[in-house]
Amino acid sequence: MRVVGLFLLLSLTGCTCSGPRIQLVSAEDAGLPPECVPTVERCNGVDDDCDLLVDEEQPSVECGVGACKRAISACFQGAPQTCTPGAPTAETCNGLDDDCNGAIDENLMPAMCGVGECAIVQSTCAMGSAQTCTPGMPATETCNGKDDDCDGTVDEGLLTNASGDLRLTNDPATTDFVYIASATNGFGLAWQDTRDGASMKGDIYFTTLDKQGARRGGDVRVSTTPGISTHPALAFTGSRWGLVYADDSVDNLELYYRAISNTGQPLGAPVRLTSAPLDSDWPDVVWTGTEFAMVWEDERAGNNRQDLFFMRFDTNGTRLGNEVRVTTDPQRQSYPILKWSGQGFGLAWTDWRDGNREIYFRRLAVDGAPVGAELRITNNAADSAWADLAWNPDRAEWALVWHDTRDGNAEVYFQRLSDAGQKLGAEVRLTNAAGFSGYASIDWNGFEYGVSWQDERVTMGRPAIYFMQLSGTGVKNGNDLRLSSGSGSSTFTTALWNGNTFAFCWRDDRNAPAGNTELYFAYVGCP
Repeated sequence: MRVVGLFLLLSLTGCTCSGPRIQLVSAEDAGLPPECVPTVERCNGVDDDCDLLVDEEQPSVECGVGACKRAISACFQGAPQTCTPGAPTAETCNGLDDDCNGAIDENLMPAMCGVGECAIVQSTCAMGSAQTCTPGMPATETCNGKDDDCDGTVDEGLLTNASGDLRLTNDPATTDFVYIASATNGFGLAWQDTRDGASMKGDIYFTTLDKQGARRGGDVRVSTTPGISTHPALAFTGSRWGLVYADDSVDNLELYYRAISNTGQPLGAPVRLTSAPLDSDWPDVVWTGTEFAMVWEDERAGNNRQDLFFMRFDTNGTRLGNEVRVTTDPQRQSYPILKWSGQGFGLAWTDWRDGNREIYFRRLAVDGAPVGAELRITNNAADSAWADLAWNPDRAEWALVWHDTRDGNAEVYFQRLSDAGQKLGAEVRLTNAAGFSGYASIDWNGFEYGVSWQDERVTMGRPAIYFMQLSGTGVKNGNDLRLSSGSGSSTFTTALWNGNTFAFCWRDDRNAPAGNTELYFAYVGCP
């Protein structure tokens, strides 16, 4: 027998192989079927193709995408391998697909910077590099409904009484206790009017206005009782008005509800809401989206004391739950103002417990239950009274205004409160003029407050209505603007945002006969 080399055997006689071992055959066996035939190399720890190499030329395997992509050998120590991709991470600006979804630097939040006309929304990532947001350049402020100089205020110092003083009522009797509230496309207006009856006792009237103060109908008499009807308050549901007022026809002053259509027509009969000894008076009412909520001052405890109570009711005047006594101090709490934040209520009032009048605030839950302690807003030896309250959804905080005599004469002050009812910063004095400045009203329009008040800076004893723009932090923007132009006394103003600009309503005695008061309306705009 001869030993035949491996390559010769492969070419002539075939072979039997297992790993690096070689089986020799005799020359006489040439031409006979080989004992083995080389095969395709597999992952099995054997030299299947008889080239003295084991599991060679096995392909690599890839799996995953982006930063999760992995590549491994398909075979290790004779065993096939499974590829497992890496774990994704949050996408960051680095030119990589961190979250392994096949996209690079996607869905990164853009940056917002600047205010007004300088505001810009810019990508925070470009070509894998973080980008800095650069606001636009400010321009000179012009009266165009825009914040050209990018200071957070629109048309500051440039607005004027664009409508002129619009007279709303016209009868020879006294018109008083006006309450104006916003609707979808305008306003509802309720007031006490003494035109009916020999005793000139006062009844409640109602009308609707468009956003510019134009009348949509005539005066609608809501109450027709033999007693006194007074102190109305309004809220709009989106389809009808809810009107509450005090009336003493049955016995003492009690509160009544009247539903009124969107066009100003009373719906159904008045519904009596309260029934307690002594007077229930000075209601305020809001619509929460599902029901009405009302607060009022109540004398049922006697001894010349007044407490504040809360009630919920539906659009038919049906009470929901029980009355809630909000204050329990033995002194007097009066002139409540109620606002809805979307999650609860804010309540402000004038309080006598400290020897002089002070302003207090309290949060209420959706059912009227007090949340936390009462917060004393003012704390000085002077007189602080007649608060108004606004909810600021953009800053998630409350804003209060009131008048205060700590400076010798009455001036208007401002205070911010957190959603939780805590003071934010110090009180801000808004007015600084000779004579009385007070009975302020405030509303928020999405970027600034509008504040109106009555002011005697020009003629003592004959107040006029003024307006100011105020930043969200209480910084005045521009100068005080006089709204009313008559020679009489303009008093008890309300400021409301109409969706386009601030609008105002007030009581005015400029018209004959002497002593007669009528209602006026105005809105601010560009000259």
